[in-house]
Amino acid sequence: MNKARDDDQSVTSDGCEPPFPYLTAGIDPEDITPLWLLRSRLPVLEAFMTLFRGTLSDNLVRLMVLGEMGRRGEMPEWTFGELRRTFAYLMPTALETALRRLRHGGLLRYDPAATCYVLTSAGLRVYGAVASLFQLTEEDDLGWITGLVRASYELGTLTPEVLSHLLYRLRRLESELQQAVESLSEPRILQARQRLAAVWTWIERGSNTIQQIVQDPALDRELHRVAQQIGRAQSRLLRMTTVFQRVLNDIDRQRIHLGNTGLSTSDLVFFLRQCTLKELSGLIASHLSRPIRPIYVLTDLLTDQAEYVLLHRSRVPSEACELPQALDSPSSPPISGVALPELSLLVNQLAAETRLTIPLEEVVPWASFEESAYRLSMLPLLGDADAAGSEEPIRTLATLPYTVAASLAEVRIERVGVAALTAGSLQRVVTADHSDAVAPPSDNQATEEEVTEKATP
Repeated sequence: MNKARDDDQSVTSDGCEPPFPYLTAGIDPEDITPLWLLRSRLPVLEAFMTLFRGTLSDNLVRLMVLGEMGRRGEMPEWTFGELRRTFAYLMPTALETALRRLRHGGLLRYDPAATCYVLTSAGLRVYGAVASLFQLTEEDDLGWITGLVRASYELGTLTPEVLSHLLYRLRRLESELQQAVESLSEPRILQARQRLAAVWTWIERGSNTIQQIVQDPALDRELHRVAQQIGRAQSRLLRMTTVFQRVLNDIDRQRIHLGNTGLSTSDLVFFLRQCTLKELSGLIASHLSRPIRPIYVLTDLLTDQAEYVLLHRSRVPSEACELPQALDSPSSPPISGVALPELSLLVNQLAAETRLTIPLEEVVPWASFEESAYRLSMLPLLGDADAAGSEEPIRTLATLPYTVAASLAEVRIERVGVAALTAGSLQRVVTADHSDAVAPPSDNQATEEEVTEKATP
């Protein structure tokens, strides 16, 4: 058994603080503000040192004893016999040593009148802080810091240092998310979006707390300054969701699809990621004689991306992706009137019309709401030059001599599932030759009958 060292105690035998031996000659510890603040909190530090002094096994025994005693809230007093029965799996010497160290550190108190052990307030605070850290995951540290800021504000002990810890964590998170966006890597962006969604609740709660701090006139100027910086960082993080979606949309537009097979470059990436080195070497073996020389790629950026892909990117072992057998791309069937009977019916109806103006309520409502909506969606193709180059019957519809004129008013229909329809009409386009043939004579132009009549004596 190792003998406990007493030469590192925070106070000397006469009750005075020992000198601080790590400062440059001529420097007084009282002149260094961070060191002075720590030395003023030596009782709290002593409580933590009691838990974590010695070997790892000693620390685990003290934490276990302290946690079991604090967990029995209905009967906080423990007799020595109850401790021996509860910790019967420990050697008696180990249990007695742990109890003695906890008593000397001020975490336990022995009541001689009741012959029992009880936890002190320092013991409850210290173990509560340690136990809360046990429950945190990697992404929960932001929530823990946010809760610490909230608790400090409610207790009136909020300091700029506590707010600076929250600001540091938010800025680090923002920097990591921004790096994922700038990488233009779809897996990294998806991972960053999931990470942001995991801490979204804490960011919103932190926003409410920071808003109360900024609006509190009783706090000093330094707290307001740090709180405003935190508010701006939280606003930028809240806007990152739209940034992720915009970048993912850009990546999706640039994704290459392999014919009509339904495969894309992303499918190939997921397939290659699950291949072993042997399988990858087998795939590339036949192409090694024709190396690719991307002289337009900067070598340092290429090396950086390769290092991330090979060393740092997290792998998903359960992910499975199998490519289908190679097949010829299916040919698209030609569009015909038989394939689009509703469109052919609309084309025939408009082609048989001779009126110059046709109200929309006579063309659009048809059989059901679905067919009516389909007819209305097809009318913008009238006169479309791009649609005129398509196949039948779309080409015939686009070449019909009609244009659509609509207004902001509505017309009540109340039939075939249509309640109301935008008021409008189809206007026949009259060509120049046709307009000359049907145009009425002007006042200065005589008809053939009038000329013949004047010529007759």
